[in-house]
Amino acid sequence: MLRYLTAGESHGETITGILDGFPAGVPVTAAHIAAQLRRRRLAPGRGPRQAYETDAVSITAGVYNGLTTGAPIAVSLKNSKPLGKLPFSSTPRPGHADLAGMLKYGILNAALIRERASARETAARVALGTFALRLHELLGIRFRSRVVSLGADHAPTPKKISAALAAARRAGDTLGGVFELDVCGLPAGLGGYSQGDLRLGSRLAAALLAINSVKGFAVGGGFGLADLGGAQAAKEPLLSGGLDGGMTNGGVLTLRCAVKPVPGLAAGAQSVDLKTFKKTAVKSLTSDTTAVFAAAVIAEHAAALELAAAVLEKFGGDSLAEIQPRLSEWRRKTGQVLDRL
Repeated sequence: MLRYLTAGESHGETITGILDGFPAGVPVTAAHIAAQLRRRRLAPGRGPRQAYETDAVSITAGVYNGLTTGAPIAVSLKNSKPLGKLPFSSTPRPGHADLAGMLKYGILNAALIRERASARETAARVALGTFALRLHELLGIRFRSRVVSLGADHAPTPKKISAALAAARRAGDTLGGVFELDVCGLPAGLGGYSQGDLRLGSRLAAALLAINSVKGFAVGGGFGLADLGGAQAAKEPLLSGGLDGGMTNGGVLTLRCAVKPVPGLAAGAQSVDLKTFKKTAVKSLTSDTTAVFAAAVIAEHAAALELAAAVLEKFGGDSLAEIQPRLSEWRRKTGQVLDRL
């Protein structure tokens, strides 16, 4: 069973990730991980922190001579500016985890909540997801993400994106958006229909909705399918998004996610100090202008981890050398049917 955990805080010493159940023989280096972290860090709309955060990564377990060993994998990312002492803030930031977390744990200092709830944690998911992406690459499975809307613009171009982000920054505002993720080359039959928690759609939804600021998830035609009749939908097989009955059908897997505007506003947002219960404005000078571009990159890695788990469940194998011929034979057999449809 493939599983992973992360630990660490936004301004702690390190962010740590552990990946267990990953097969042996997959070539992964710190350079592979650094390249993926760079995509996350330098995505359009990022905040000032990315100017100094280097995402210095080290693989501390589970890899020998550039190949995974089958043992649990551990990665560590050093934070560039760890804080020896957290500032005290009894004013929760609207739209963040602050208020709910403070109530949940009976903590008055919002900084203790926001340190772990921060999107900084997703760097660990990207680092671990790099291992899954490398496995998929060697199995002929490819991932591609793109932003399909930024704010109310549903046809964003590089020029319009740059202008929209600049305007939002000047106004002290932020933007939401929608990204789309395509996965090509997936074999048919991943996932299952016999239990709800085996359905691949529900598993991918959990993985992608766990990304900070993601508020909506759809497969294929998604909510647009609600406007169609059954006969019309049946004529458009691509609307299934590559999933039928909770299983891959051999087509391109297409996922869409809606990302809310970043709630941290340079212009300020109204809140209440939970110590004095006086109304006060909370300003953020370090937040991203939009999270949708970074979220698209993170989604590739989150989905890759979930799909790698599904591949291992279907084909088994403790090493890449075992998995590759099993998957190849499966593609040969199922291709004899799919090619005739």
